[in-house]
Amino acid sequence: MTQEESQKPEASTQINVFLFFGEDNFSSNQKLKAWQNGFIKKYGEDSSVEILDGEKLDMKNFETDLQSLPFLSEKKLVIIKDFFDERNAEEQKQMAKIIEKTPDFCVLFFYENAGITKTSALYKKIIQIGKVEEFAPLSPQESAQWILAKAKKENVKISPLAARALADQVSGSLWALSSEYEKLKTFANGEEITKEMIEKLVSPTLSASIFHLTDFIAEKRQKEAISILQILEESDGDMAKIFFMIVRHFRLLIQVFDMVQRKEIHQSIVKKLSLPVFVVPKMASQCRNFTEEDLVEIYKKLLKIDTDFKTGQIKTSSQDNSHHKLAIEKFIIDCCKKK
Repeated sequence: MTQEESQKPEASTQINVFLFFGEDNFSSNQKLKAWQNGFIKKYGEDSSVEILDGEKLDMKNFETDLQSLPFLSEKKLVIIKDFFDERNAEEQKQMAKIIEKTPDFCVLFFYENAGITKTSALYKKIIQIGKVEEFAPLSPQESAQWILAKAKKENVKISPLAARALADQVSGSLWALSSEYEKLKTFANGEEITKEMIEKLVSPTLSASIFHLTDFIAEKRQKEAISILQILEESDGDMAKIFFMIVRHFRLLIQVFDMVQRKEIHQSIVKKLSLPVFVVPKMASQCRNFTEEDLVEIYKKLLKIDTDFKTGQIKTSSQDNSHHKLAIEKFIIDCCKKK
């Protein structure tokens, strides 16, 4: 429950307006499905369930339809997807007025695949009259617990150590984690899922790989850092995207380094940089492996590559990104030179 919800006065009527949002859209999607299935089970197959695209929603027709009685059921369920993401502030303000009159026979869900602006009139209205649930990305530890719970339910053997190794490889997305777990379960064929299987079959996600790459640069482990770059190229192929993530990571490291030096608490850093809670301790730990001068010098080298790329000095195309990759490899080699 958010702080705003805890401060909200108790409603005298049953809550029938809901908002699910957040980066962990795997969990929010699963919960929405459970809600929908439960609704149909309670009110029958003929219950009125309507799923609307927030981008294409006609506001005038929606206001009329919201007040219309369900056809063959005592209640109806209306799900609006990605309204916050697709509509402007004025339209959200208009929607806030409409949902004030949500009838008792209607359960209204707003479902967002990502984050939202919590200062909008619509968000504040749902906080006031309904219920909001934010699905934040799971930390590696929480992801490992999710794997262990799923494995236990399905009688699949996996140790806590292996579960954490899998979570570290596939951080930030339960969709990807679930997919990799299913692949490993099939491969294990009743045997225990081991770390060796994970290392052999699971390619690290981009965000996890960037952390590994940064660690290797800090430790001057050139061979391992270039190996990570090769893995990234094989799994993703978009060298421009990979480079952007490297630049972003070091830019954030500089900011985290400065805040840690000024003894800011992690919660403050999370808020100011809009980072997941579990990421800040990892970045703070990485900062200890660099001096401020190291980070500034690394960032300057990355900006030089970016400038050369944008001015055409590094030639690249959709068919050939070898020059861009070579520039990143030279950057890694340069950073890993012993002083």
